[in-house]
Amino acid sequence: MNHKIKTILSILGVVLSMALLVISSILTEEAVLSPVSATILTILSVILIFAAIFFAAKVDYETGVYECGKCGHTFKPTFKAYLWGAHTLTARHLKCPECEKKSWCKRKKKAS
Repeated sequence: MNHKIKTILSILGVVLSMALLVISSILTEEAVLSPVSATILTILSVILIFAAIFFAAKVDYETGVYECGKCGHTFKPTFKAYLWGAHTLTARHLKCPECEKKSWCKRKKKAS
């Protein structure tokens, strides 16, 4: 599947999951749902949000590589390092496998 389609689907999943959480909160507040139904819907919404965020992270991870800020080496970090590394929209604080130093590594598109 094309990575643009995967990205759109992952964003849509996050938005729809959050919308479900908001709707369930409103229905609970207005006493439309029973407390048990509201709790189940809220738990389901939170699970869906985390699943959608994980899917979005996986899609982003698969479509890019990083360039070390110290030595310029281009590499793909482990998914664990990618997921837990401090980050901005365009860079992550990662350990380079070449120079073995931590630095802010810029995200680059993966070569086709």
